[in-house]
Amino acid sequence: MSCIGKNRAIFSYKCANREKSNFMYKDFEKSESYRSNFSECNFNYATLRAAKFKFCNFDNATFSGTEFIGTNLRGSTFRNAIFEDTIFNSTQLDKTNFYGATFKNVYFLCSNINIAKNLNADSNNITILTKMPDIKDFTSELLDIVEKLRNNDIIRRSKVLHLKNKRINTLSLSMLKSDFTEEMLIKALPLLASKITLQFHTLSYLKKQLIRLVENGII
Repeated sequence: MSCIGKNRAIFSYKCANREKSNFMYKDFEKSESYRSNFSECNFNYATLRAAKFKFCNFDNATFSGTEFIGTNLRGSTFRNAIFEDTIFNSTQLDKTNFYGATFKNVYFLCSNINIAKNLNADSNNITILTKMPDIKDFTSELLDIVEKLRNNDIIRRSKVLHLKNKRINTLSLSMLKSDFTEEMLIKALPLLASKITLQFHTLSYLKKQLIRLVENGII
């Protein structure tokens, strides 16, 4: 069975009670959950790419560095949930309830927030984008370095920097530029090819590797 197949089986729940579970760093790609209770769960640094969570309860759950990419959250509730450094990309938010949720540095890209409930789009801690950042916002030197990293199987398969049809994930680059200068990225990104040896799935993991390089005085 493929890794994706395993994810779908292990992390799919139907009418299950997983209250207060720790799903930190877990990969929910293409899993399917329905009418399940995930209240007070820890989803920090998890990826929910192409997953379905229909009519689920995420009340008081925490999401730091979490990625909802192509995720179906129809009818789910996130009352009083905490979101930080989280990405919602092409996410289905039909009747998704965010009453009392708190946001810090959260991005909604190509996600219809108008069909969600109790989501304050005017918050300074939420960035709403209708399309990917323009590739012209980045220097050719930085783009060349990112393109060369496509030769690294682990980094390419993560889909954090690279997309299909030889496109670059400019949202990830834009978010990295908010934490690091472009000069730092130009110096640090080439080093990741030898530093990263395990498969990863989120931008938050990449950020941690870059922070480690800075703290160790390598860049």
